Amino acid sequence: MKPPKEPTKVSLSESEITELENKIQTSNLDDASKELIVKSLKGMIWLSKMLESKKLSMRKLSKLFGFKTEQAPKNDTPENQGAPPEKKPNSDDKKKSGKTGKNSHNKYSGAERIFHEHEELSKGDRCPACDRGNLYIVGPGIFVHIKGAPPLTATVHEAQKLRCASCGMIFTANVPKEARAQKYDETADALIALMKYGVGTPFYRLGKLQSSLGVPLPASTQWERVEELANSVYPVYLEMMKLAAQGEVAYVDDTTARVLKLKAELKLAGAERSGLYTTGVVTKAEDKIFNLFFTGNRHAGENLGELLKLRSKELAPMIQMSDALPSNRPRGIITTLCSCLVHARRGFYDALPDRKNECSYVLQLFGRIYLNEKEANEKRMNDIERLHYHQKKSSRWMQKLRRWGLKCFYLKKVEPNDSLGLALQYLFNHWEKLTQFLRVPGAPLDNNAVERLLKTAILHRKNALFYKTWMGALVGDIVMSLIQTCISADKNPFNYLVALHRSRKMVKLNPENFMPWNFEVNLLSPNPI
Repeated sequence: MKPPKEPTKVSLSESEITELENKIQTSNLDDASKELIVKSLKGMIWLSKMLESKKLSMRKLSKLFGFKTEQAPKNDTPENQGAPPEKKPNSDDKKKSGKTGKNSHNKYSGAERIFHEHEELSKGDRCPACDRGNLYIVGPGIFVHIKGAPPLTATVHEAQKLRCASCGMIFTANVPKEARAQKYDETADALIALMKYGVGTPFYRLGKLQSSLGVPLPASTQWERVEELANSVYPVYLEMMKLAAQGEVAYVDDTTARVLKLKAELKLAGAERSGLYTTGVVTKAEDKIFNLFFTGNRHAGENLGELLKLRSKELAPMIQMSDALPSNRPRGIITTLCSCLVHARRGFYDALPDRKNECSYVLQLFGRIYLNEKEANEKRMNDIERLHYHQKKSSRWMQKLRRWGLKCFYLKKVEPNDSLGLALQYLFNHWEKLTQFLRVPGAPLDNNAVERLLKTAILHRKNALFYKTWMGALVGDIVMSLIQTCISADKNPFNYLVALHRSRKMVKLNPENFMPWNFEVNLLSPNPI
């Protein structure tokens, strides 16, 4: 089989490109085909320009078609060359370590637990096998049984009616109170919200599944139920914003969003900025973690600035972790800015194919810093202890990295505009903010906390494609924020949403008593308000 021929290189001027587009538009093709060809042409032209200007490398392009974890090569650094290859764990090693890949029964925290007593024997009875010893209690045998059911089930209550043949009076059988009060239970609303904003199942997909299982649930009805739930929990969302603004550390970043009507309104109004974004904000206040979402045409820094307006004036400036983009900085509000080490590391990882030895060495230095961070977390150090630990253990590796990079430039071993040179320039340009963890107690190393949080919004955008209106985006922000904050508090988000929805009158009066970490206590207390 002959190898395929290389494509012929074609050079077109701006006027030739415009003429070609006009010819396509005036051809006898259908509108859909014309649009597809024009978009493909513009995409190829953009790709060619980006590659020529070195703003896009083939390595970065390959990530668009299958992103891989940025894992540093093992046993391939200058210090490790010649070392024996690392042994891969086999199945026997897993058995010895106790990691079998199966879930323990303790993982099923949401399962119903039923204890079965022995039918014939009890504690203290004579052993029926040997007739010598007495029986005592040992650990129970565990059997996990999992059943399937539709996400939402329905019960049709048919009440018998009797009419008097003489007076015509009708007598109706009694049905459960909840069946008369409402068609959709609070548990149904909570589950729809979790399916949509927790795991990214679009309304129409859930509607198709429910129809096939004999319990119809149209997409429009699902939206009405979720909107009702959001109205019940909105006071808690506002209270979370107030409490989050009092935290010590904030992680912030944003991703693109699609809100169809809002986009159209901005264009119609001639707004200077028509881009739409979903901002994720993770704040830590003592042992509490708040996960918040904000969707609109404001950047991450602007959303953080609005949030910090709720901060007490008596508190010190909040530590802010983000990447180095100027749009992540709040205007008019002072924060202790920190930049993400992972973003700095990524430049060296991208340069790995071109400068393998040098980049492997740098990645190893980053790895040692993260080993120190891991040890500090395992030892549960407080902020001051962690700061002193990094000053003692990590400072030398950062200084070694800086000296090595400056030496590379001084000896002209690196070109300023090649991949390694650009990575080093990024490191030096943001050195002060990248090394805040060596000076500021509690300053984090990276922005991974909010990067993980934004995966929820990205999953929703990937599956549902867009929000239709600003109100739809607000409902999504409210519900996602509550779900993710609840998960961070290690609480069941379904139980949490159901409890808030059922207690909406109390929630409205006193929302601070219905945070994920205190709602159970306040619901059980005789007078939670």
